[in-house]
Amino acid sequence: MKKIVSSVLFTLAIAVTSSSVFADSVINAYTCKLKDGKTKEDVQAANSTWLKWVRANVNDKIESAFGQQIVGEQDMFLFADTYPDLNTWAATQTALDGDAANELDDLFKELIDCSQNRLWKFEPTP
Repeated sequence: MKKIVSSVLFTLAIAVTSSSVFADSVINAYTCKLKDGKTKEDVQAANSTWLKWVRANVNDKIESAFGQQIVGEQDMFLFADTYPDLNTWAATQTALDGDAANELDDLFKELIDCSQNRLWKFEPTP
């Protein structure tokens, strides 16, 4: 339960502090764990490659953040990918399922295991 609460709180923090999160934006949040011998830097390098690809092939407004726990299991972390709208998220999923993105799947296989993900839509409080 604490992991779920941490995931929600982190995602909310990203939504509140990110200047790109407005109106129809959606956030895809993944809860992941580093594999033995892998580092945050390894994951960030892979994620940077992923982000460059989706920006070049789908939409340059896509954002991604790496969230590390301050208290608790230090090998657990979150990815929070922000899309300007649901259509961009769907287009990204379609692009990632295509042959051109096959190499992106392999970037993360040796680095992490992700146990869950959620797609969130935030609305500003009036």
